Amino acid sequence: MKRFSSHLVFLGVIMILMARPCLGQKFKFVIPPIDWTSGWAAGVKVSTTGPGIEGIKSINKNWNARIGFSLLPIHINQNIDQNNLGLAVDAWVRTGGVNLQADFHLSEWYYFTGGLWFNLLKADLDIQLSDAVDFGDISISPAQIGTFNVVAKPGSRISPYLAVGFGNPLPDKNRKFWFNVELGTWYHHKPRFFLDAAGMIEPTANIENEKALENNFKGFRFYPVFTIQGNYRIN
Repeated sequence: MKRFSSHLVFLGVIMILMARPCLGQKFKFVIPPIDWTSGWAAGVKVSTTGPGIEGIKSINKNWNARIGFSLLPIHINQNIDQNNLGLAVDAWVRTGGVNLQADFHLSEWYYFTGGLWFNLLKADLDIQLSDAVDFGDISISPAQIGTFNVVAKPGSRISPYLAVGFGNPLPDKNRKFWFNVELGTWYHHKPRFFLDAAGMIEPTANIENEKALENNFKGFRFYPVFTIQGNYRIN
């Protein structure tokens, strides 16, 4: 026991002697300065969020900062057959948004990226019968039956984003042009639905049906993002 106590005392003396040179010194956390005059690039991308552009800034050899925008509006106007009923569907679907993210490069060809998207996801559908409905001698026109409108939006416009990338959004000084490919997803919470209707089917546009749709689609909380991007180093 005395030998163990002696070892503790000896160890304590050694630690005090080692700490003496540090006494009275002030420690500071230093952030390396960023050179804002160089390390800039511009990118053009094609993605599941639509065509877009990006600005890229090198922070240091491992980190890049990026800001971009993309948008893809799709218009669908067609007649479909559902349970022997002809339906005229007029739909606008939109994806895209503004992205703010940071890349961490494990090597020149491989990186992880993450950040936030202000997403512009939206689907707006107008549905109407394309043919009249006959009940014996009575014929009811599509206009009389009415139009049913469904609007779907993400639960949140601000979406966290994570992805893995190959290539480099910021070419090195020996290259002016370079490409990168990115595969990831953003999280937009469960979708929200808003219903509206006119004519005979107006009562179907109610809160109960909105909640039923939200429950049926509650698992659709992630949006896949696949991007191919070409970049030009400015300086």
